[in-house]
Amino acid sequence: MLTVFRLVDPWILITLIAMLGLGLAAVLTASVSLNPNPFFYFFRQLLYVVIGIGMLLISACIDYRTYRFKTQYPFILAIVLLMAVYMFGNQSWLTLIGGFHIQPSEIAKIIIIVYLSYVMSFDRHGGYRFWRHSLPIMTTCGFLIVMTALQPDFGTALVMAFITVYLLFIGSMPLRHLMIPFVCVLPMICVVPFVFSHVHQRIDYFLLNWQMGLKPWQLGYHDYQMRLAMGSGGWFGKGFGNGIIKRSFLPASHTDSIFSVLVEEGGLVTGMAVVLLFLALFLLGERTARLMHDRFGAMLARGITFYVAIQGFLNIGVCLGIFPNTGVTLPLFSYGGSSMIVTLFTLGIFLNVSSQRRIVY
Repeated sequence: MLTVFRLVDPWILITLIAMLGLGLAAVLTASVSLNPNPFFYFFRQLLYVVIGIGMLLISACIDYRTYRFKTQYPFILAIVLLMAVYMFGNQSWLTLIGGFHIQPSEIAKIIIIVYLSYVMSFDRHGGYRFWRHSLPIMTTCGFLIVMTALQPDFGTALVMAFITVYLLFIGSMPLRHLMIPFVCVLPMICVVPFVFSHVHQRIDYFLLNWQMGLKPWQLGYHDYQMRLAMGSGGWFGKGFGNGIIKRSFLPASHTDSIFSVLVEEGGLVTGMAVVLLFLALFLLGERTARLMHDRFGAMLARGITFYVAIQGFLNIGVCLGIFPNTGVTLPLFSYGGSSMIVTLFTLGIFLNVSSQRRIVY
């Protein structure tokens, strides 16, 4: 274990420690008014972080090349868990013994990254053939994405779709192959807002942001409170614990809207620091990929860091009004057990990849 962490890029460890520390502080201040015990959510999140770090240490010590084999078994596990949500779960969650909840779609994201990193790591000197190569790969990933969307969990399905397209693109799949399923699925995407009322409502509120002449309070309640919290923070914020909007006004202040709390209390400077941390992690993944000896390790490094970064940017974009409300959390910051544990386990794989890169002095 010590050998692995001695060889890991130290900037990756610094970035992760900064994100976890800032995330714990954010949960502490965002959740003080949500429970009679002001430290209730903080101590639970601290427990999730400890468990997650344990999972990170385990996955960091497992050679990443182990995941190249038997990729069908994790896929079967993901399908079973997603099917269990339909039969026994509630809104994409499964309740286990002891009242612990897991979100199978979080596990499905890792499986897609490992699967695509494996299948896209082969050298196909004859190029990609649509029926033989591209279609089976896209169909396999599309099946998990559709199952996640039907729970319904469109935010996670969107993140999985971004991961799939990104890894297929950097894996050199022809753009014309990527466009064919997109054109086929586009009519189904257009129907979704008319079938699921909450999606229709979120899109309506988002479109209101771009209409001229509307007063701020004419926006959706959640959108308005997020903008109000961030706008009142100024450059340097109101100070840690001094936020007002989080107290019974801002919905999901410790989960989906935690970035707004950070900006209200830490100001634009803190908000920019969070954005730069996600960007730094993504760039460190790209740097690690360029130093890898094999294509599989490079794809894993890019896929894992892209997953964390794209989900983070989606959450931040929702708070800023750039995207409709997707319901995705801010990785390593938002309160939640499944997301924290799974994300840290996945980053442990990335640490193992980094420890086996070529060292350049």
